[in-house]
Amino acid sequence: MIECNRKMEQARRDFSLGKLSAAVLIRVPMSRSGWTVRLSGGKGDAGMLLDVKTLEAQVFDTLDGAAQALELIGFRFEQLKLA
Repeated sequence: MIECNRKMEQARRDFSLGKLSAAVLIRVPMSRSGWTVRLSGGKGDAGMLLDVKTLEAQVFDTLDGAAQALELIGFRFEQLKLA
């Protein structure tokens, strides 16, 4: 698998070009409230959504904030299924 991290602008561009196929919300390890976004491409590439200022994985304080980021990228969903 190729690691391909993206900033929001890059993620929006890649989504509009059909280069992103899925996303996963991941709880920050050892945290009760932080969430990150992992983006997957159609060619086996995957990576984290990055904070523009730090170029580190962007951490969202709430699950709702992470879901809103996915909607800003272009993803649409009507339900959240927990496993």
